[in-house]
Amino acid sequence: MAPKAWIMTHLKEVVRFPASGFSAGPVAEDIYEWQATLLGPPSSPYEKGIFFISIRFPLDYPFKPPMVSWKTPILHPNIDKPRVFHPLLVTATLKVGTTVKEILQALHDMLLHPKVEEEDNYLADVARMCVLEPERFKKETRLMTEVHAMN
Repeated sequence: MAPKAWIMTHLKEVVRFPASGFSAGPVAEDIYEWQATLLGPPSSPYEKGIFFISIRFPLDYPFKPPMVSWKTPILHPNIDKPRVFHPLLVTATLKVGTTVKEILQALHDMLLHPKVEEEDNYLADVARMCVLEPERFKKETRLMTEVHAMN
């Protein structure tokens, strides 16, 4: 199946079966460039935040993962604007057939369960705060969410 056909399959899935925590679709007429909106999960410091994400599909998709860029400022050990670390976004661990919906669900879940192991994060100081000072992490994350992702 050609990259465009894979992408159209993902688009149909997102439209037919919308999720409550996120949405996504092409920007204008370019099927390879999408914008996603991710809602901060309830009971997290990101709650009520609206986060914007850019998704760019490579021409050799699905054999290489889409490039995901976080647009809204956020405090998270796996997100160093614009880069996002997640195994589904790394060529070596991507599974052909992983859908956009699965990627967005994984990013949504990542807000609830940050990856804090040394090899799994971009921001070691934020990962340490998340583990060693969870109340401070929640407070600073909530403040950043209120400033950048609400209203």
